[in-house]
Amino acid sequence: MRWFAFILSVTLTGLASLSGCMPVPPTPSPESQVAPSPQPQQAKRTPTTPGEREIAQLPTLQGGAEYWVRKPRPVSNDILQKRYPNIFALAGPSHKNQVALTFDDGPDSKFTPQVLDVLKKHNVPATFFVVGARARALPEVTRRMENENHVIGNHTYWHPNLPKESMERMDWEVRETERAIRTITGKRTTLFRAPYGELAPERVERLGDMGYSVIGWSVDSLDWRQLPTEEIINNVLSNTHPGSIILFHSGGHWTQDLSTMVEALDRIIPRLKADGIRFVTVPELLRR
Repeated sequence: MRWFAFILSVTLTGLASLSGCMPVPPTPSPESQVAPSPQPQQAKRTPTTPGEREIAQLPTLQGGAEYWVRKPRPVSNDILQKRYPNIFALAGPSHKNQVALTFDDGPDSKFTPQVLDVLKKHNVPATFFVVGARARALPEVTRRMENENHVIGNHTYWHPNLPKESMERMDWEVRETERAIRTITGKRTTLFRAPYGELAPERVERLGDMGYSVIGWSVDSLDWRQLPTEEIINNVLSNTHPGSIILFHSGGHWTQDLSTMVEALDRIIPRLKADGIRFVTVPELLRR
């Protein structure tokens, strides 16, 4: 019996040491333990193509895919921006003909490199809000963002739905992503975007205390709905104005196909340039 207890103790110790290889978020408080959103049937199928299998191996978006969870344009963000104008931004000044392209939920190994190729082709900068676990899994793609003069922002570590989590969990998600970005790029970001764009006043205040500017958007491409290329182009061009912060995604759930977004981006950039629009990063747009 003593030998059994000894072997069990050694086994548990070994497992504990292995678990330290990957950051683990704090135990959720009772109020944050909620049932996950139901997932559509297509998410239960098995990846069939090499591209699907590669993306499916990346750390998952813990709160669920954008098209399961997110509201197209949370009205509450307009209220938050007016209440916290020095912390929360949805757009930049409108007196200059410039806009900021932003990309969420990357990096991944398929669509993020394609986005970077399009940006390089047109010689425009962008701002990428990265998921910390994915940045750690793909440091070379994250480093490419930095090397090609794009700005990297914080999009939490596991992409949870923050209103359903404790404040302690949010703190951990932000700090762990901050460490991941610093390890890969040598820099600390001061930009944060919440998964699904969902926040509450006390969380905005907390992020401000942590030294972050919270970045929303004023134009949603709706690429996360896997729309046809022409619809994405129309969504962006019909709503863009000087000072716009434009939302795209450079990654997502493995079932999402963002190829129409890449095609649309390649056509949107020259159309806006022809209108005299200049592309800048979020810090340049906001002067933060």
